[in-house]
Amino acid sequence: MEAIASRVPKVAFVVPWYGRAVSGGAETACRKLAERLHLAGLHVEVLTTCAKDLLSGWEHNSHRQGSQELNGVVVRRFPLRPPDMLSFRELNSKLLNGLPLSEEEETRFMTESVSSEELYHFIARNAGEYNYVFTPYMFGTTYWGANICPRRSFLIPCLHDESYARLRILKSTFHEVRRVLCYSSPEMELAKTLYGLEDSHLYLLGTGVDLDVRGDGSAFRRKNGIADEFVLYLGRRDAGKGVPGLINYFCAYKERNGGRLKLLLGGAGAVDIPPAFGREIVDLGFLSEEDKHNACAAATVLCQPSKRESFSLVVMEAWAQETPVLVNADCVVTTHHCQRSNGGLFFRGYAEFAACLDFFLQNPATAKRMGRLGRRYVESNCSWSDVVERFIEVLSRSQDES
Repeated sequence: MEAIASRVPKVAFVVPWYGRAVSGGAETACRKLAERLHLAGLHVEVLTTCAKDLLSGWEHNSHRQGSQELNGVVVRRFPLRPPDMLSFRELNSKLLNGLPLSEEEETRFMTESVSSEELYHFIARNAGEYNYVFTPYMFGTTYWGANICPRRSFLIPCLHDESYARLRILKSTFHEVRRVLCYSSPEMELAKTLYGLEDSHLYLLGTGVDLDVRGDGSAFRRKNGIADEFVLYLGRRDAGKGVPGLINYFCAYKERNGGRLKLLLGGAGAVDIPPAFGREIVDLGFLSEEDKHNACAAATVLCQPSKRESFSLVVMEAWAQETPVLVNADCVVTTHHCQRSNGGLFFRGYAEFAACLDFFLQNPATAKRMGRLGRRYVESNCSWSDVVERFIEVLSRSQDES
């Protein structure tokens, strides 16, 4: 593979923010892919802004500009373009409420999104030096950056069926980049539906999962003083991920059923725990990689309540630890994974949520078997060696077409 990798030009991932402390599946998948490609012998760099993460915003530079090396990957940070956040929030609110934007408003939305003029100047000056990989799709760094040299650009969109995906100015970006690389087949079908893309313009890349790491559930329980069974959530704790709804459903379940079951919430962002359930719902905060794997190994079930996922890395990480999952029936991607693997259940509404929890608690042997089936699915579909090979293949093929 290294001989093939040596023939591929330098690769530069372009992302709004980057680092081990950045939460989110898209950001984590990008970082791990960059590191795996580096280990395979590719020259890999990351071009990013000085922003810390999505939750911290992009009004101020949190990192020092310049280059550093993280796990062997060169990371170049560029200063932020000062945004008009009042204008951005106004437009973002319209999108979140399903209101259309005019063409001028769409352009202004992208202008005030996270952005860096110095980053774009670097891409323009070095247009022939790299294959640029932009991710995710909805930020200014992707929209403005990919339009500088689209024939040298690849897009990993992390596409969801949401209002941002229907911005009209995005259609040309999806068409003009060299290839659109998707994490799942439902995501690929959505890209075809929304933008009218040909099959030849799309490529099913997938993403990898660390299968060689075995979590220690007992160590997690000792460290956190958790003896009871628990439902685990991992990821950003915000409305877009369905966390308030999960908390409401769990509280309703406890009111009706009692018992010692707990809900543990791991990830970034503030979380509003009802005072009456302060002992039933535990805020773990942001977890290290080790603690995350250990939490998955200890959990009765991982719940992914989000309706909008392009892959859902946390579902795969739970399955890697042989833990079953419970997902939102309105998310086509996570239900697709559950149906193909038999590694989880899906719910729509409180009654189904409660029935699923009852099933997991009352049928521990079946739940464990579902977890094992989930791991088998991950082993078959999320091998890092396969993902790296596919990435090199699509870049090599695109180079031959030039």
